[in-house]
Amino acid sequence: MNRHTLQRFARFGTQASLALAVAAALMHPLRAEAGAFQLPTDNAAGWARANAGGSLFANDPTAVFNNPAAMAFFTGPVLQVTGTGIRPSSQFDGSFRDEQGNPTTGNNPNGFGKFVPFPNMAFAAPVSDRLTLGGSLTVPFGLASNYSPDWQGRYFGSKTSLESIAVSFAAGFKVNDQFSLGAGILGQRTKAQLNTMLDPYGSAAALFGAPILGPPQSGDVQLNVTVKKNFAFGYYLGAEFKPTQQDSIGLSYHSRVNQTLGGHYALYGSDAGKQLIALAPVVFPNANLPVLNPDGAAASANLNTPAFASIDWLHAFSDRLSVAATMKWTQWSNFQSLVLTSNGQTLVNLPQKYSNSFMYAVGGDYKLNDQWTLRAGVGYDETPTNIISRDPRIPDGSRRLVGFGVGYQATDHMTVDLGYQHQFVGDTSVSQTNQVGLGAGTMNGKFNDHGDVLSLSGTYRF
Repeated sequence: MNRHTLQRFARFGTQASLALAVAAALMHPLRAEAGAFQLPTDNAAGWARANAGGSLFANDPTAVFNNPAAMAFFTGPVLQVTGTGIRPSSQFDGSFRDEQGNPTTGNNPNGFGKFVPFPNMAFAAPVSDRLTLGGSLTVPFGLASNYSPDWQGRYFGSKTSLESIAVSFAAGFKVNDQFSLGAGILGQRTKAQLNTMLDPYGSAAALFGAPILGPPQSGDVQLNVTVKKNFAFGYYLGAEFKPTQQDSIGLSYHSRVNQTLGGHYALYGSDAGKQLIALAPVVFPNANLPVLNPDGAAASANLNTPAFASIDWLHAFSDRLSVAATMKWTQWSNFQSLVLTSNGQTLVNLPQKYSNSFMYAVGGDYKLNDQWTLRAGVGYDETPTNIISRDPRIPDGSRRLVGFGVGYQATDHMTVDLGYQHQFVGDTSVSQTNQVGLGAGTMNGKFNDHGDVLSLSGTYRF
């Protein structure tokens, strides 16, 4: 590595560190929901292509996290900051009933409906003709649903939020002009909150066979669980092959990240209801009821984010037109249940029964002139959820994706990209009977879902 390259990389590192600090400050308010709780780690151009092509387009900084092998073909240092807003929407149509079959009181709001911002940031720089190094801040997993504590479906969830922030470092190595390899490591910080309303009198009615202590819905108690994991680690690998001057094929794999989140729980609401909750496991020792301290206590949960892999293809028909395709697999089958524990005792055991899922997309770029580029794409993203696990927390369904956007070459070094994507979901059926410890109520109906994504990226090539 010569002196000029070292000086250039040092200047680039200083500017990238400043951008990293800005992105970290923006990261705090993340609240987003998409595709179960996995988020595409894309820039504005990627969202416009319906997430087709991965990071195979020339000098795409998202390669630092998505496929580090693509970095090996970068022609110079590049820095990119992206701001993305996701607005999911989900409206319930059906009925919630208590243990006695009576309609649950309250209104029926949309638990989503607002644009929620989150950033992605990446930088990369060649340090030799063959080796490129890079780092990124990404948000690979996140969701939020927020209903009022007195809504009709409160016994199936009132507020749920999860955010995972990944800091990653990667290297791409060019074996020759046709083939490259890449690898990276990441540290992931995750925090989660799960709020739900308990119906102690509904639980008592189910256990006694009749509402002898009082009618269901008459002594609500809210259970709030807050847990986090400061850092858990994973790795990812990539390869890129250029069989012709017009074609690129990319493969990537991201490992599962194992996490044990720790924190606390608290109970709020009716004093009589809290006393009943504390007494119930003593009176009914064989009913598998949660042992809850009315004053709250420590809580923990295992939340292992899934492994995923992608195959991407890019073909340049001409200097103006490029078309790409992607197939992505996510190993959701490891997410079978969400278990919250306290001091060795199970607080809540929510069955999930997720299945492995695939995403398919086709999209591309058309260069109008030296300044303007048009983009569009379509895709289909399978949901891992099913009627067993689907509830107001994640009322997820398979999505049909349509995206479009524009890119503007502002200067020789600066590019600005804008992307929009609409996610058509439609009706997703739900049918559940709640656990006895949560009130034994029922939910039957459907959620009507859709989503919008708006993304803006600024890219500086040194």
